[in-house]
Amino acid sequence: MNYPDTRLPVILLIDDDQTLHLWANRSLSDAGFKLISCFDGKEGIKAFREHSPNIVMIDIEMPNLDGIQTCTEIRHLPNAINTPVIMMTVTEDPQRIAQSYSSGATDFVVKPINWEVLVQRLLYMVKANNNLDKLAQSELRLSKAKKMARLGDWEWQADNEILYWSDEIYTVVELDKHEFIPNTDNFKEFIHPADLAYVIQHLRKVIKTKEAGTIEFRIITSRKQERFVSQQTEAITNHKGLLTGLIGTVQDISERKGQENKIRHLAYYDEVTQLPNRHFFLTFLAKTIAQSDRNSRKFAILFLDLDGFKGINDTYGHHAGDLFLKEISTRLTDGLRCSDLASRYYFDPFDYSIDVARLGGDEFIILLNDLAHPKDAVTVAERIQRWIAKPVALGDRLAHISVSIGIAVFPHDGEDSETLLKNADIAMYHAKKMGKGYYQFFHETMALKAKKRLEMETHMHHAVANNELRLHYQPVVEITSCRLIGAEALLRWDSPQLGFLPPNDFISLAEENGVIIQFGEWALREVCRQYKAWQQQGLGDLTIAVNLSSLQFNQSSFIPMVADIIQEFEVNPTFLTFELTESMIMSDTDNMLEKLNALKSLGIKLALDDFGTGYSSLRYLNRFPLDSLKIDRSFVKELPDSLDAAAIVGAILALAQALNLNTVAEGVETQQQNAFLQNTSCNAVQGYFFSKPMPVAEFEKYWAQKIIPPYKPNLCLD
Repeated sequence: MNYPDTRLPVILLIDDDQTLHLWANRSLSDAGFKLISCFDGKEGIKAFREHSPNIVMIDIEMPNLDGIQTCTEIRHLPNAINTPVIMMTVTEDPQRIAQSYSSGATDFVVKPINWEVLVQRLLYMVKANNNLDKLAQSELRLSKAKKMARLGDWEWQADNEILYWSDEIYTVVELDKHEFIPNTDNFKEFIHPADLAYVIQHLRKVIKTKEAGTIEFRIITSRKQERFVSQQTEAITNHKGLLTGLIGTVQDISERKGQENKIRHLAYYDEVTQLPNRHFFLTFLAKTIAQSDRNSRKFAILFLDLDGFKGINDTYGHHAGDLFLKEISTRLTDGLRCSDLASRYYFDPFDYSIDVARLGGDEFIILLNDLAHPKDAVTVAERIQRWIAKPVALGDRLAHISVSIGIAVFPHDGEDSETLLKNADIAMYHAKKMGKGYYQFFHETMALKAKKRLEMETHMHHAVANNELRLHYQPVVEITSCRLIGAEALLRWDSPQLGFLPPNDFISLAEENGVIIQFGEWALREVCRQYKAWQQQGLGDLTIAVNLSSLQFNQSSFIPMVADIIQEFEVNPTFLTFELTESMIMSDTDNMLEKLNALKSLGIKLALDDFGTGYSSLRYLNRFPLDSLKIDRSFVKELPDSLDAAAIVGAILALAQALNLNTVAEGVETQQQNAFLQNTSCNAVQGYFFSKPMPVAEFEKYWAQKIIPPYKPNLCLD
């Protein structure tokens, strides 16, 4: 960009001849110059420091400090490097002229001076010097820009081994240009050993094709610092097209690479554990599949899910949960690092190896490469279970956990990333259904079950809206009179697509995906509606039991919802019994006690279901406002032959009697079981010996038959 120069060009005239100054002032002023006059060398040097003139004219012959000495001293001033200096002489003495040039003179002029000719020479000098200044400024700006950009240039000529490096390249490699001369051999010392072959291949390609190219690689500086650079290389040819050399640029891009690595780390690594994340793992898995497919190798992936991790978060908080996940990830990585079963391929030249990743939540994935036999995967799975089973210190407390593992093998269990991961997940799901701390290999039947499960889940969300749910009622009979005193409402699903499904086929899935909340509300509403209808028909009073899921019961809106339904159907809530499991009410006793008392205040009865199979604490049991205990069918099944079962049932009955609780025995299927219970303090029974669960119409017929006269001893045998 050109800027207008409003300043007149300044000429510093140093001569002891006053007449010359008069002529100069007249001639140069008319030509547009500004004149500064000095009459000796010392005065001229001082004026140069103050005014930085555009041109200096010096007489060679002066007293005290002659022109040669004056020119020499001016040339040593920092602002005089490019300033034109004209020496004035009376004689064209070759020796004096040579001395003038040696002292730094630009030109000379012979006295007497032809001022018209001199003016033209001065104007040309000013113009040339301005161009020189602009060039110097441009080079300075370019030098500063290259320094700021850490950009250097280099050159190699084909006829010698010497390399030219600019100052910026010396700065990048942290070398002194006065102590190191680069050549075609020693420059390799500063390239990272892992990238040397890559750089040489690039240079050979440019030499061969004569096409420019750009690469990025690592260097090692003289201070052993690793840095990233970008190099652009271009071939130089002569008029015949023959290679004469190479030129190029080298730019330090370490800062940019650092930012890229931070961004990539955020994109590819888990924030909590610093393990590779799902996206990274899937990319890596695809690469591993391609390599294994080419080399006919097998590998396995292990899908890990921590058993009960939600309890860690709920009990200790999410911060403690994060610390727990970090500890688990450390155990996995440290354990696998010591194992020769884990693969360690590279995702790209600058990425870390991978054998374990966090998919999200409490799910981890492990890749085992070059699998010789499935038992190798079993060995690793069992080691992992031992690593994770060790207690984890969370503050002053120890947390225990186990892990469920699903195993899928390439290529038998899938030939692409999505299929392998899906099948390993399916296998993990089946391992989790077996209990805590199991591992399971994938097989095809699991995929069929998973497909059916997905289909079921799809239709499940529409079951309530499409009026596909049904309630069946199983009678509860008083043991002494065999009189019908109540029923348990049991959910069924009549799906147009899947057929008629019993609860064991869909309840657990509904609890997993949360649909059980809709199902539970529908069941309660339907029980109240049906009971209201029975009241209007004059069939009498029965106690109807409804099972509650923990997910439904823990909803903050549950108790208000129950109160609203009772009010909606205008029924007396004393007919209603809610059945809860031991695990539900023991999870948070203070909170549960508050909820149970709230239900009791509504008039609802409470029963503890499947008693004896959970982890009851007798210390808390008498605190809960329960009305009855239901003896689990697993104990009744062994009666009367098993002494252990008889002892357990007797103990439960004694406990219930001591706590003033009613008892109901579930799963009574034989006359012998019923007869045994008739000789105990058990209050009521239910089971196939009396009736299976029935639709409403069948249950109403059964009910009508059970409206009987007073007790007959053999009635229960009818």
